[in-house]
Amino acid sequence: MSRRLIWIVLMVGLLGGLAWYSAFLAANRIYQVDECQNIYMAKVLATGQTSDFFTNGSLFLLGPLSWLTKTLKQSETIFASARMLFLGIFWLNLLFVALIAGKRVRSIEGLVALAGVATLAPLWDYGFEVRHDNLVLTGVLLIWWLVRARPMGVPSYLGAGAVTVVSLFIAVKSVVYVLPLSAAVLVFPPPGHLRPRLHLALAWIGGAILALLAIRVCYGTGGKWDIYLSVFHGVAKYSAGAEGSSRFEPWYLLSRLPSQIPLLLALSFAAVFAALVELVSRGRAALTWNGNLPEVLLVAGVATCLFLNPTPYPYNVVHLVPYVFLLVFSYGRNLWEELQCKPTLWPVVGSIVILGHLVPFGMSVRRHADYPNYRQTAFMRLAEDLTDPEKDPVYDGIGMVPTRRSIHFNWYLHSLNIRSFLNGSAPKVCEMLAARPAAVLIQSYRTDWLTKEDHEFIQSRYVPLADDFWVLGKELPAGGGEVEIIHPGRYRIVPLKTASNAVCSVDGMASAERPVELATGIHRIETGSSQKLMIIWVGPKLDQVPMIGAGDHHKLFVNGY
Repeated sequence: MSRRLIWIVLMVGLLGGLAWYSAFLAANRIYQVDECQNIYMAKVLATGQTSDFFTNGSLFLLGPLSWLTKTLKQSETIFASARMLFLGIFWLNLLFVALIAGKRVRSIEGLVALAGVATLAPLWDYGFEVRHDNLVLTGVLLIWWLVRARPMGVPSYLGAGAVTVVSLFIAVKSVVYVLPLSAAVLVFPPPGHLRPRLHLALAWIGGAILALLAIRVCYGTGGKWDIYLSVFHGVAKYSAGAEGSSRFEPWYLLSRLPSQIPLLLALSFAAVFAALVELVSRGRAALTWNGNLPEVLLVAGVATCLFLNPTPYPYNVVHLVPYVFLLVFSYGRNLWEELQCKPTLWPVVGSIVILGHLVPFGMSVRRHADYPNYRQTAFMRLAEDLTDPEKDPVYDGIGMVPTRRSIHFNWYLHSLNIRSFLNGSAPKVCEMLAARPAAVLIQSYRTDWLTKEDHEFIQSRYVPLADDFWVLGKELPAGGGEVEIIHPGRYRIVPLKTASNAVCSVDGMASAERPVELATGIHRIETGSSQKLMIIWVGPKLDQVPMIGAGDHHKLFVNGY
């Protein structure tokens, strides 16, 4: 067997295993709050409920994501399908990086590049989640591929202009990535385009105008355009450091990288030092598109954007690591030319790659299997079983059950809007629940942000089936008493601290061992003087109160894994 064939078999086998594991994680790993929010907003747009519930109107919420949320009838299926959609984007981004680094994926160099970028542990943390950052990454990579790796003159710049505008409508934050990059390639076009700078600039402008017209048509006349513009202004104001906005530095994000990609970081520093040495020694002659200097500047620009971001949460790592890889691969190509003449060093290099890259990768991505989404999906199914899609709202402040309506226009809790709930500029959650009671209320770390008044209201009107899953109901004193029903429907009356059925009467009528239909208002429930009862919502389908385990609302969603 030839050396080339051995390399191909090894690379294809590795990539096949990575593809399987990524599909497994996409289907089974815990969902992030941002994913829930994005899917719920896509549902709002798809069903024309923009006047009833807040949505940000970003371009990526339209198209396939809106179609999935409108067509599929179960929340669990919607989330699984959305993850598969973004798994495709994850591998598309890896493919773009490999194409930029290795030119042709079917070559040995291309396969090595694809295997290398596919084993970057930080990208597995957030790379296949339903979030706009992964599409912004696609846009920047596509621009770099068109202009740097595949120079075609006017077609490249036409595409770069279109991608720039599309990226701006995918996320506000893309401004700091695509505009500086576009300005750089317009002022300093790479060799190979073989057209005057003016022609390239006109092509870029033409692509931008065509994209803008197409996007305007996509938004249509249903108010989505105005929604996007209003949110754009709001987020831009917040990102610019509006009064009261929180800000922190990206050190936590960066501190994760040495344990995940130690070899890549070491080589990136070597590549930067080599480029600086060349710049010092050659002066202005080193300012060309040849060599590693363009990739060094790309990494420096993205790192600057990271520090300009007022809230660089860990998922922003997807905007840095791919460009570091491009720099290292370009630098490593020169090293490999020297190592080919020294086969005695190959075992050393292989050992360094295994222990400095593959082992940290394996240790990092294995931990994702420790964060399954089975409790989240179980809650999606249970919430749907306990509610009617038209009559019974579900509230969690996150958007975990997109097939059910929430309770208010301000349906979600976020660091961007929590102050409005606390300072009184927006209705309190207890007021929302009083006006439009949710049959099911799912608790998480975000509901911990609510006021004491909100929590007291919830405890007075809801009962926990678990620490993280509450339904309408109330615990009655011994002998029974009056209970106010704020949302009509089927309830089950159960005894406390006994396995027997409740013996009681409801409004003077004997209650059978089945759920009772209760209208809005005051009801009288009576039982033996020593018996304590609890009335619990069971919804339109269930006859028994479901058993779902104790749970822990702090663990229903996990950030920064």
